[in-house]
Amino acid sequence: MDNPLSGGGPVRTYEIYRRLARRHEITVLTPTFEGSTPELHRDGIRYLRLGRKVRNHGSSHHITYLMSLPRAVRAFDHDLLVEDFMPPASATWTPLFRRRDRPLIASVQWFFARAYTRRLKLPFHWGEEWGVRLYDNFVVLTDQMRVRLEKRHPAGHFRVIGNGVDDGLFQVPVRPGKGILYMGRMEIAAKGIDLLLAAYARVPEHLREELVLAGTVQEPEALQSLIDQFGLQRWVRVMGPYDGATQQALLESCRFVVIPSRTETFGMTIAEANAASRLAVIWNLAPMNEVASPSSLRVEPFDVDAYAAAMCELLELPLPQLAALGESARRHATRWDWNAAADLQERFYLEVMDRHRAHRRSKGLGGTERTRP
Repeated sequence: MDNPLSGGGPVRTYEIYRRLARRHEITVLTPTFEGSTPELHRDGIRYLRLGRKVRNHGSSHHITYLMSLPRAVRAFDHDLLVEDFMPPASATWTPLFRRRDRPLIASVQWFFARAYTRRLKLPFHWGEEWGVRLYDNFVVLTDQMRVRLEKRHPAGHFRVIGNGVDDGLFQVPVRPGKGILYMGRMEIAAKGIDLLLAAYARVPEHLREELVLAGTVQEPEALQSLIDQFGLQRWVRVMGPYDGATQQALLESCRFVVIPSRTETFGMTIAEANAASRLAVIWNLAPMNEVASPSSLRVEPFDVDAYAAAMCELLELPLPQLAALGESARRHATRWDWNAAADLQERFYLEVMDRHRAHRRSKGLGGTERTRP
């Protein structure tokens, strides 16, 4: 979570495993990053960093991590191996070098390899088209992702387990504040920041309220260029990364939240906004439209004029009416609960371990006794 380039995936890993660490030994293997330590213990979870930075090569943390995985996966004793899909190919080909006497589960928190194929002109999408077929068991965050993966791998075992939200968000006052809030990693293309700014520029000035962009800025020069291009210097405030307390304050002070992502595997900021009784304006795309409350506004994908019209609608809506819709959004968000998600995930883990052991015994291979995953 300390990596400035990280998104919602590490948050989910932390929230799920700090709960499971009360009953199991948890080791998480992650890449290094600027300022990371070789090992970190956090709330019962042991984090170990693999790989290193090579000179000034920006991707070296990632490349050397992937090169280190085969040896590490075989060296660390374990009862269960869980692989979080990650850039650049989603699947990391762990099934090719894992220990066959131990079960493996793929956790699909990242599934955007085609963007890397387009950007780097290398076939990273093969990891999504063919690599997923090397896995038998999957945790996915939404029904949309389950359907998508089942088409590639009909024989797979899938369990849909959504994300959760911080309990403190349900304590944010219902009455809306002023201004429009974007929160999350600011990756211009994937998160649709370019579309958001184009739409916001179409909002008449007499209706406009300040647009706050909160989160890690990955392309600062490109972001500033877009703000200048649309003449929004006096209307847009760019913040850096935020912690939980700052997030709650931002949500309390805003009127509504804009989440214009082109792609997501879940859309945690949508659930967080709704938990804080704030409506979200999203594109009518899965899985974002699956996560958002019915009272949140869904816009025809990538129709900038329609997105601007949706923002104008919420800017003109009387506050009592907006608050009532926010209460409805909060009721919807109660389904996103970390305790429930951790319980469901643990249940699936133990089910997979039992199935794996029974399969090996049926083949006369011997089954490893289930101890502590």
